[in-house]
Amino acid sequence: MATSFLKPLALAAITALALTGCSSSTSAGTSPTNTTAATQYVTAPLTGVKYVAGTSEATGLSRPSVACKIDNSDAARPQLGLNSTDMVFDEMVEGGLTRFVAIFQSNQPTGVGPVRSVRPMDPDILSPLGGIVCYSGGQAPITALMRATRVFNASETSEQGQGTFTRVKDRIAPHNVIVNVSLLAQHHPEIAAPAAQFNFAQDAAHSTAALSGSAISSLKVVYPAALAQWVPSGDGSQFLRTQDGKPLTDAADGSQVRATNIVVMQVTVDRSFKDPKYGFVPKDVVIGSGKGWVLSSGKSIQVTWSKASQTQSIVLTLADGSPVQLAPGNTWVELQPIDVGKTELALAATPTPTATPTK
Repeated sequence: MATSFLKPLALAAITALALTGCSSSTSAGTSPTNTTAATQYVTAPLTGVKYVAGTSEATGLSRPSVACKIDNSDAARPQLGLNSTDMVFDEMVEGGLTRFVAIFQSNQPTGVGPVRSVRPMDPDILSPLGGIVCYSGGQAPITALMRATRVFNASETSEQGQGTFTRVKDRIAPHNVIVNVSLLAQHHPEIAAPAAQFNFAQDAAHSTAALSGSAISSLKVVYPAALAQWVPSGDGSQFLRTQDGKPLTDAADGSQVRATNIVVMQVTVDRSFKDPKYGFVPKDVVIGSGKGWVLSSGKSIQVTWSKASQTQSIVLTLADGSPVQLAPGNTWVELQPIDVGKTELALAATPTPTATPTK
């Protein structure tokens, strides 16, 4: 079942920190535990949300992350489990369609999918996390690249008899592979939890976009054969997703897919790999640097992204080099191809001041 990223427990933790005069932020390489005079808190590495130490939510943060390749074709919708994600990467695949890399750590459902095959950018995206990647097949050269990383590979073939992969009957093949993410993680207690991937502010009001960004009414990321659109929720705390002109929902409960933060990375595309049947398989190049945007709290700010190597995390900075802090919560990353895609940001209308009546 999907859960809210701004649950009362997390809000209570933040409030307690404020009342004691303490403030904190989470960044890659820092300790996940924050302490006040009376209570200890643990920070989820991929969301920046704080939980009271010793609770089931906090204890669960020691488990590995599980990344699943989720189909985003029309036949695969509504997908299952997208509102339980910590992070999602939206990447271009063959034909200009998109596919998701959905990452679960603070929440790990018993059903996620439909799960499909890996793509050439996935090793670079997932290597900093370690953890587990689950997929159903893939081209031999691409799966070899994925297996060459430190990420544990769980494929439909290798997991036979483990009870983690299931072919359900209410979906049509090949869009019918569902993975029990919770069980998959339980099978590998030897795998460590991931390090933090982004910097997080102490709360949404102190995120970089909230403090310095411009209010927006809509974000559109245009791919050759797919359109991702995000609009702020009524209170501005989250963004709601529309896919190809229709609200994208989570089959777990029918709710619209949402995110606390959106990161847009403009990337070049490597088309050197050609499949004999399907043609060129695009690879979003995420090692290097480029321009982009970060959206939090209903606002947007332009940023620079960089990633030094396959095993290094993505770094987000402002023009002056200062780090970008996201709002605590889940994050969707749109990998927008520079050559065949575009990003459209619509600023929110500024209310027209009412003239003061004259006597």
